[in-house]
Amino acid sequence: MKVNTYKAIMSGTLVLLFPMMVGCSVFSSDSKYSNDPAVAAQLDEVQALKREVKEAERLADEAEEREKAAKNRLKAAEHELKALQSRAKRESSY
Repeated sequence: MKVNTYKAIMSGTLVLLFPMMVGCSVFSSDSKYSNDPAVAAQLDEVQALKREVKEAERLADEAEEREKAAKNRLKAAEHELKALQSRAKRESSY
């Protein structure tokens, strides 16, 4: 009895999942394999623009990091200037 129940559950699950698996594999495929050259050209252009956007985002992130580093160097230089000024002031007051 248990074997028949197990087989029934498995076959029912496969019957329900098979159309979903086939549908996902059909619909998730790229349109790159289209016979229409206009579609293929447009897809290539979209892919090129996506790469361009990713590169621009990468460059923007690098620029932000450089800006943060420059601000940190500026703060360090300002602190050093204040320390030198206060030391010079102390030495001149002797």
